[in-house]
Order: sequence, then structure tokens, then C-alpha cells
Amino acid sequence: MIHSIHASIVDANWGPSVVPPPYDSLSAEERQEHLAAHPHSFLHVTRSADASHGHPTEHRRLANEGASALTRLISEGAYSEPGESQLFLQKIETEGIVQRSIVGAIHPGEEMLHAHEDVHPGRVRALTAHFRQVRSMSSPVVVTSREEHVDLRSFEESGHMSPIRNFTAIDGTQITLWEIDTEMGALASPLYIIDGHHRVAAASEARFERVLVAYVPPSELHLGSFDRDVDELAILPRRVVGLLSKWCDVREVASRALAQPTEKGELGFGLGDKWFTAQRRDISGLDAEFLHVTLLPELFGIHSPDDQRLSYRPAGSGRRTAPVTVCLAPAELEDVFHSADLGRVMPPKSTYFLPKARSGVLVVSCRPS
Repeated sequence: MIHSIHASIVDANWGPSVVPPPYDSLSAEERQEHLAAHPHSFLHVTRSADASHGHPTEHRRLANEGASALTRLISEGAYSEPGESQLFLQKIETEGIVQRSIVGAIHPGEEMLHAHEDVHPGRVRALTAHFRQVRSMSSPVVVTSREEHVDLRSFEESGHMSPIRNFTAIDGTQITLWEIDTEMGALASPLYIIDGHHRVAAASEARFERVLVAYVPPSELHLGSFDRDVDELAILPRRVVGLLSKWCDVREVASRALAQPTEKGELGFGLGDKWFTAQRRDISGLDAEFLHVTLLPELFGIHSPDDQRLSYRPAGSGRRTAPVTVCLAPAELEDVFHSADLGRVMPPKSTYFLPKARSGVLVVSCRPS
């Protein structure tokens, strides 16, 4: 069951300067540039995740700064007062992709969310400190189910209601919001976490009585992937290709676009200024698992997904600054369901669902239970 919420909603005139790009679509340097250029961005509230590898005092400092930034936005009139308890229909449109979702809350004690990814303890600690300080959520946990419970496209196009918000976010994403009937909250279990594993873990640590969620029907989910950048001091492409040939058929291609994998079993490699495709001979198991268990240890001596030489970014986005880039094809939704049903976890950043739900559209108070 997805419950209705009392939500403060960003003012339509403030939305273009408040609602930021997704956190993980920006590198650390790009986040700093964004914060400097956009003083009202909600990223000033949520940047506690930057303290993932920091000391608890750093977690608390950023949590205090985030709470102060939220207080300023509210005091300056960026948000409405919480209204009647409602569910919301949200539509996100970016780069030709449209995603609709039902936004509300679940009570963790009554609804089990099935996870498919592990969490980083440092990031959970940072987010927990943030939640305890701000006592609210704005970044919804995105969930889905195996079954198509409701056709949100037909609901939107019925003409029975008018949007309560319609604005363009900082990065050009179009966001539309409607209030909807609370009877739409009943959904069949189980629900699967698509995006927000750290938020679920942190909300549990903060003992929140409810978690803000956005339910996206499976037909509205669009799968992408993450690139892995490896910061090596010296790279010898011929040596890497020779080692990689033990498991894959490797060939050089002319560009990053030609190296982008489209099917399971394909990987792309950027080695210096050269690009290669690598076709796995044995395609059993997940490509991300093969990469993290076999290739990264054997090729670069990287045994942990948190190795400081390893960074992640959405495929093809941001600036490529490392001498090595590894590209994967998008995972399949059935891989997510299968891993979650078995209680297994996929390697970090195995999945990337887009468009990403945005922070700063709604703010919902979350008291500790």
C-alpha cells in the first residue's frame, strides 16, 4: 500500500532554480560547480552524500548545512505549506524519455521492499545523519513490481484533472505534478527497489515511520548503464588487450559510440585514446559481476568496488578524465527481479534507471517512530 502524504510542494516559479540534476549524474567537481552557480539548488540540502568517506563530524557538519539550506528555502517562500493528504502523479520528461509515477509513502513495518544492490556503509551513515537533522525526505525511493497495476498514461490523458505544477528544472527536465485519488494507493506485493537502496537503509537507521516513494510501472522504466572510470598512473593498451583476450574476443573500433555495448556479453573499453569492444566467450552470469569479480582484479588489481581508483558515472555522461573507461550494456529488468527474489545483491551501479526521480519537488516530514 502506498499511503497519501502531507507534502510541501515547490512553487512553480521556484522550480527552475531549485530542482537539480540527479546527484549521481554529476562528478564531485561538477557538483561543486553546480552549487556555486545555483545558490537555491536543492543540492545544497542533500549534499550529505559527499561525506561518504568522511568522519562522523563531517557527516554532522553537512547535515547541519543541509538543514539550514532547507530552512532558508522554506522561509523565502520556495515551498507551499503542507496541504491535504494526497497521492501525486508525477511525469518527468528529459531527452525524449517520459516516465510517470505515483508518489506517496510506505510504512516500512507493513511493506517489505525487495533490494537488488548492496549499500556503502559510509554513505548510509552520511544519509542517516542528514535524515536525523532535516527530519524529512524529498528524494523518493523508486519502486516497481512485476505486474502492470495501473496505466498511468491513460490516467494522465483522461482529462479529469489539471496539473498543480508544471515547470522546467535546472537541467531542462520537464516536471508535471497532479493530485490523484488516494484509492490508487493499493498495489500488489512485492515491491522492488529500483533506485534508493541507501535512502531505505538510512531511513531505517533514522527510524523513520515512513519512506517517500515513487511507484513506476515496469512499462515506464527505461534502463541505462554506468561507465566505470579507472584512474591508472600508466596504461599500456596492448598489455590490457592481451590480458583481456583470455576471456573475450577483442577488436579495436573507431569511437566511443561504436564501443558502447547494446547486448549482454559485450563490454566496451577506452584505453588511453583508443576504444575496443570485448565479446565474452562465456556469457553466463551478469556482465557487472564478471567485470568486478574477474576483470578489474586481473587487469588492474582492483578488488573492491570502493577502490579509490574506481569511479562511476551514467554511460556517456560527464567528462572522461581517467585513462581507462569500461562500458557495460544495460542490465535487464528480469535480472533485478531474479536477484532480489533470491536475496542476492548485484555489484554496485549494475543498474541505472532513467529518468531519475528528482529531489526538491516535494518535501515530506518524516518523524522517527
